[in-house]
Amino acid sequence: MQHKRRTGRRTEKKAPPLTEFEQPKKRQPFTVFLVEDDQAVRASLVEAIGEHKIAIRDYMTAMEFYRDYREPVPGVLILDLRLPGMSGTELQEKLAEDGFELPIIMISGHADVPMAVRAMKNGAFDFLCKPVKVEDLLSAAARAYAYFYDVDPEVLEEELEDTEDSINRLTGRERQVLDHVVDGLSSREIAQELGVSTKTVEAHRARINDKMRADNVSHLIRMCFAYREDNEAT
Repeated sequence: MQHKRRTGRRTEKKAPPLTEFEQPKKRQPFTVFLVEDDQAVRASLVEAIGEHKIAIRDYMTAMEFYRDYREPVPGVLILDLRLPGMSGTELQEKLAEDGFELPIIMISGHADVPMAVRAMKNGAFDFLCKPVKVEDLLSAAARAYAYFYDVDPEVLEEELEDTEDSINRLTGRERQVLDHVVDGLSSREIAQELGVSTKTVEAHRARINDKMRADNVSHLIRMCFAYREDNEAT
């Protein structure tokens, strides 16, 4: 095998072109609705999102948002799973009953990940783990924007093919663990189902994340949900 000589000159990767969402002057109407009862967290997220010139409306409780949101508006609802009074899950159910198709991104603590996964099975668009990183929130909002305006079928097809290739690299046991994760089970529950230790399940999950090239558990779940939905549709 012949090896190409290195010239010593580093080829820089070109940055991908900005999406419509990332260009405020080109962005179509879109609002981020944020429901978070922690005042300090809510204020910091509002400030960070506002710096990107994204319209945002914030609320302390689910009921406050529910009373305000009467007409469909292009946007995304960032919703804390645990709230005083009406919970995030209860708000999700009410909006579904009223026929509102506003994408919902749940915010959950790591202990609430199985609950967040179940919310996705019930129609939530995505979830983010606390503490929420602004860049993750913006990426989630961008995906929701694409849901309304500029989904590129070819890009989605490539992502699904990458997910399928990654899943095919898993062992039989890793596939079992992944299926249970996507079904919303905790590591302890998976361990009980498979008759192994929780430590063994955690080791499998680490290898799954590596093989799937998942940034975090929410990224992993999102990929698998999209893959499942595509298979069910075909």
